[in-house]
Amino acid sequence: MRENGRLSTHEKHLQKLQSEIEQMEKANLEPKTWTMQGEVTAASRPKNSALEVDLDFEHNMRPAPVITEEVTATLEDMIKNRIIEGRFDDIHKAPSLTSKAPRERKELDENKSKKGLADVYEEEYVQKTNPAAAPLSFSNEQKKEASVLFKKLCLKLDALSHFHFAPKPVIEDMSIQANVPALAMEEIAPMAVSDAAMLAPEEVFSGKGDIKEEAELTQAERKRRRANKKRKFKAESVKRMGNKQQENTTENHDDGKEES
Repeated sequence: MRENGRLSTHEKHLQKLQSEIEQMEKANLEPKTWTMQGEVTAASRPKNSALEVDLDFEHNMRPAPVITEEVTATLEDMIKNRIIEGRFDDIHKAPSLTSKAPRERKELDENKSKKGLADVYEEEYVQKTNPAAAPLSFSNEQKKEASVLFKKLCLKLDALSHFHFAPKPVIEDMSIQANVPALAMEEIAPMAVSDAAMLAPEEVFSGKGDIKEEAELTQAERKRRRANKKRKFKAESVKRMGNKQQENTTENHDDGKEES
């Protein structure tokens, strides 16, 4: 009711609602900002405008854990225990393996040769024309003897196993290579992509298993769920009682200091 040109409380409330509705309608009719237009390209928004907005985007890697006081205390306890026990997981340097076999060192004879130049040329000519007639060195004779002994040993071992483990003879077969470009023979995955970006979602985040209703659970599953709930509740109650006792001890200690 209006009395002497004054508005009642109800009329003031209606007037306020009407002004808010008009402002909302006006805001809906105005052009929206680029952040409210869905997918936006760089050409349809101002330059460097994305730096001023908090954007949400998906990561292929597992997010970093939140560092809290409990996590810090757990890490400190683990470090202290390892220092006390002397358990250090130091990385040992792997031994470097030579890619090539060591060359055979030949002993040099510093004495004056007793052969003439004609004898040396004669031996070289005989080796070229008839390699079988050339005299073998001491090392070559040992290698030949070792290879003969090894072949005899392999033959006896194959006979004991009825030639079951003997390798099959190598048969040369003709292979046809397709005339394809070099890029088709390479891997499809680019070399610059990390292994984390190529993981599937189920490999990054492990699921909680099959979710079943209460009616679908068997008797063993119900007992297991009930036991897990009891175990979790018991652990929380023990932790709560420990925190409460610690607070009471701290308060008693503070009261003793004030009395002294």
